Amino acid sequence: QCSVVSGKGVDMRRQYKPNGAVIWEGASLLDGAPIVVVVVGLAVRALSKVNRKTGAMLQTYILRADLAPIDAVHNGADASICGSCVHRGEGTGKGRTCYVNMGQGPTIVYKGLQRGIYPTAHNTAELGRDRMVRLGTYGDPAAIPAQVWRDLTRFAIGHTGYTHQWRNVDAATWAPLLMASADTAQDARDAWSLGYRTFRTSALNAPIAKGEVLCPASKQAGAKVQCAQCKACSGTSTGRKGSIYIPLHGGTAVMANVPKLAVRLIARSAA
Repeated sequence: QCSVVSGKGVDMRRQYKPNGAVIWEGASLLDGAPIVVVVVGLAVRALSKVNRKTGAMLQTYILRADLAPIDAVHNGADASICGSCVHRGEGTGKGRTCYVNMGQGPTIVYKGLQRGIYPTAHNTAELGRDRMVRLGTYGDPAAIPAQVWRDLTRFAIGHTGYTHQWRNVDAATWAPLLMASADTAQDARDAWSLGYRTFRTSALNAPIAKGEVLCPASKQAGAKVQCAQCKACSGTSTGRKGSIYIPLHGGTAVMANVPKLAVRLIARSAA
């Protein structure tokens, strides 16, 4: 009763009692370490508990298979799933500006893996049927093969996804699926030149650039619409041309580290 079976037109969420499933496990494309990907939100009952910004979406967690998420952050092993993302801070857990609360979603999902509550999916495409899907709720989607995401979104009504690896991966493969995560105006210009649309944050108070719009789900835009309805952050696959800007956001600890992030970005630009 816990395995995913094929069946076109069947509402898999009603057959599928667990709220999540493992959709991929193997060596990270970023550094070869063991990682695992879990999709959660499969059960109908889960739709009543949704992220206020994103709305009702399937969430996907990319985790080290052999380390608790918080331990991975503290010893730098999170590079296997986040690469060289500047929001990792110093790679020791200090100076982080990643908005993900490591003690919540990533840890909860990892503990579920340890308890064996997530079966392996046998038909990933059916899991995403008629759903909105968030690629990389935690972790960079480019850490695993793009085909996994193509399968998960094949019958989906839409998806969102972002990558900080856009400088190092094949744009023809990833630009249709993901937004390039940009942290400066120059990042955005560089990504555009490679064929990506961008999702840009700013720690340097750079204004919205031509070709960018303020994220309509952001607090600054009045939270006009949730990500599940907006569907703008899905790479180039929908034919949209514009890019998205959002002020840097997160909890108190994250925002306290923004000055350190600004210093890192300035140093990177000068290198």
